[in-house]
Amino acid sequence: MAGAGTDEVYAAMDWLATRQERIEAKLAARHLSVEVNPHRLAMFDLSSSWMTGRKCPLAARGYSRDGKKGLAQIEYGLLTDPAGRPVAVKVFEGNTADPAAFISITEDFKDRYRLDDMVLVGDRGMITSARIARLRELGGYGWITALRAPQIAALAAHDDGPLQLSLFDEQNLAEIAHPDYPGERLIACRNPALADERARKRTDLFTATEADLATIRTAVSAGRLRGADKIGLRVGRTIGRHKMAKHFTLHITDDTLTYARNQDNIDTEAALDGIYLIRTTVPSDQLDAGQVVAAYKNLSRVERDFRSLKAIA
Repeated sequence: MAGAGTDEVYAAMDWLATRQERIEAKLAARHLSVEVNPHRLAMFDLSSSWMTGRKCPLAARGYSRDGKKGLAQIEYGLLTDPAGRPVAVKVFEGNTADPAAFISITEDFKDRYRLDDMVLVGDRGMITSARIARLRELGGYGWITALRAPQIAALAAHDDGPLQLSLFDEQNLAEIAHPDYPGERLIACRNPALADERARKRTDLFTATEADLATIRTAVSAGRLRGADKIGLRVGRTIGRHKMAKHFTLHITDDTLTYARNQDNIDTEAALDGIYLIRTTVPSDQLDAGQVVAAYKNLSRVERDFRSLKAIA
């Protein structure tokens, strides 16, 4: 549309909007049918865009994934095939919570395009335990997602638990099971590069936190900062900013501050560096462990699509 004016561009967009359902139905048949997509995988994610002006009926204050605080947002969900080819999109008010948007768009796709027996692939913030319960109610959907850090820690908490670090002595993938996840496979993965990165970040956070705590302790020792409540407030802001409260033991009085690293907690966290767990309902005769992990990693293709949507040509 070289040389097209603003009115012509908006007219073209209006023309497409009236045909969206028909276009998406054809794309779903082309890219998600069992003939071309035998594993019935569909990638799903949400993003948002900030905007100015006051005319958009969907604009609302909400969480900005672009870090544009204080501005109205719109939110949109994108469904793609495993290669990241967009199939359908739905736009929501900017203050719509991720879980609500996920369920809304899932129900919409199921009703409009008869997308039954699909396996939705989404990140751990999207396909949570609560959303999985709703998917079970809807029926006709499986999932591939990941466990959150506290869930991983719970599985590794005991020496005789299902997640043993010795599983990774010879390989970086191990399949386990647990009664908390009935009918699901749990695939434990270890990424050495991710482990190194998390260790580096932890070291940086310790350096920054201890530098701030040393400054506070100096002020306390010099008498410039007194009172357990005032000292505690300063300390709380510091460890809260760096998210390091669980890694320090503190003792505060009206005129003293002492602190030390909680090495047991540190060692427990460090032991899980680089480990993540994929949870899925897909049976092993449909996708083996490596294929499940590869499907989850393919969410990066949806992120690529979002970058394209937001890019200014």
